[in-house]
Amino acid sequence: MALPSGRGPLIAYRSTTGTYTAIDTEAVTDDRERAVCRALLTHALKLLDEQDKAPKPPIGFA
Repeated sequence: MALPSGRGPLIAYRSTTGTYTAIDTEAVTDDRERAVCRALLTHALKLLDEQDKAPKPPIGFA
């Protein structure tokens, strides 16, 4: 699948065979690839959650 162009942001998964799936519009079908994709998404969400919990410096201080 070629990645769509000009449609704004998307979430794409590149499989171990090099093909792409726009996972925000369709699901990965291979069981192994689904497990890898799910693990990557879980890891990314964990990083976002950790960043949200990090103390933020006061405004005007870096």
